[in-house]
Amino acid sequence: MNIVILETGLFPDQNFLRDALADSSSSHSVHRSDLREARSEAQWDRLLDEILSSDRVITI
Repeated sequence: MNIVILETGLFPDQNFLRDALADSSSSHSVHRSDLREARSEAQWDRLLDEILSSDRVITI
């Protein structure tokens, strides 16, 4: 399963969520992206492609 994890910093219990998701990364293809960082147009396009091709998108 392809999973995209979008790290936003919006959730106060994000460390708990990160730990829980780390357990599943060994059996799935996981891509993490920190949305708090500045991005170029090309980087946003790549992220959008990853989101569209993923089976699950998780926001933490």
